[in-house]
Amino acid sequence: MEVLKFGGTSMGSPDSIFGSVLPIIRATAKRSGPPAVVVSAMTGITSSLLTLAHAAVEESFVDQKLLRSIATRHDAVISQIPRAAFADEAREYLDGELGNLRNLLKALTVIRELSPRSHDAIIALGEKFSAKVFACVLQAHDISAQFVDLEKLIPQSLRYTSDNYWDEVERLIAERLAAVGSKSVPVITGFFGPTQNGILADVGRGYSDYCASLTGAALRSPEIQIWTDVDGVLSANPKVVPEAFILRSLSFDEMAELAQFGAKVLHPFSVRPAVLKKIPIRILNTFNPEDQGTEISPETTSSTLPFKSVASKKGISVITLSTPRMLLAHGFIARFGEVLSRHQISVDLIATSEVSVSFSIDQSLENREPFLEDLKSLGEVAVEKDLAIISVVGSELAHSGAIPRRVFAAFEDNGLEPGMISFGNGRINLSITVHDADADRAVQVIHREFFRGVQQ
Repeated sequence: MEVLKFGGTSMGSPDSIFGSVLPIIRATAKRSGPPAVVVSAMTGITSSLLTLAHAAVEESFVDQKLLRSIATRHDAVISQIPRAAFADEAREYLDGELGNLRNLLKALTVIRELSPRSHDAIIALGEKFSAKVFACVLQAHDISAQFVDLEKLIPQSLRYTSDNYWDEVERLIAERLAAVGSKSVPVITGFFGPTQNGILADVGRGYSDYCASLTGAALRSPEIQIWTDVDGVLSANPKVVPEAFILRSLSFDEMAELAQFGAKVLHPFSVRPAVLKKIPIRILNTFNPEDQGTEISPETTSSTLPFKSVASKKGISVITLSTPRMLLAHGFIARFGEVLSRHQISVDLIATSEVSVSFSIDQSLENREPFLEDLKSLGEVAVEKDLAIISVVGSELAHSGAIPRRVFAAFEDNGLEPGMISFGNGRINLSITVHDADADRAVQVIHREFFRGVQQ
């Protein structure tokens, strides 16, 4: 069973749902049988739900106008469902869940505290609305479908810190989908949880990508398709580099690096389940379904390009921990690692010398002061804020020592100052920190230096 995931833009309007997503499901079912479908919330709905939650807690205010706008967005789709029975089913579900949301928001105005569980219960509604309505759309068009709600998939007894956490989540998805069978299209909420610390803390926005990958692994799918609003993975962010071009193939390793360092087309977590099961991922455009998109596969992909893509990740801080105790000492890095683990800090880049260790973290990290205080018990701590990571990614880097030299020469010629530098042993990612304000220009400079005139 193929897995098709449709993002917020794909699910964002009646025109896209009926004019684009529905025909894709029909064509897939005709070609290879009913697919499993994972859906995101409609564009903007998750943000609206978060706004409602924070207004209730911080201002003791339930925004009735915003609630009505959420209902109106979904009702615009429901009103076009051609058979009354399925339209009524979708509307009844929507009204019932909106009623539950109003009650929860009223409670939050009193208790003035948003727990991870309440937070997840609220944002889960975006995917629940989207999946239920679309299941009714399919049924009204004579496509057998079942709404599959994963909101309560993860039992509270399953600890997030356990080594097999995500393997167990995958197993639970497989168990849930086995009940649907192979004759119907399971329409699956891209939200799965709640997770222990809240899904935004544990996974982040774009969690429906990860849900699709876990689903593909659970079903041993021949392919995981991520349907979005671009033709595939590009050589750079097209908003920054208008002449960026589509890459037709990438390896899992290359995609993992791009996803981690700024490419928004795929959530970073999404690669792991596919890698373990060796399932290719294909990035496709809902609004241009004839295009072949980008295939991400286990095999190393070589090309005539100097490398595949250049990405940027803004909002970074670099922390340097310095102490003479590191000199010729063993066990210091282990103690440093314990501090990272205790505070659940994820590091992007790291570099060490005899007396210091420097590493980059997401600047938006909440509650950072206790972490910094623990670091200070190990040595002197310096924090440099407002940085970005520029990442040059491609297996081709391993075969050409000239590429890093040209990158730094281009920086110098254009007045860009490199900071921390990382070139891993795998030699598929050269990462450099720059000032946040220079990030877009750095990407443009590198793309122009290496890809001027390239046509793919």
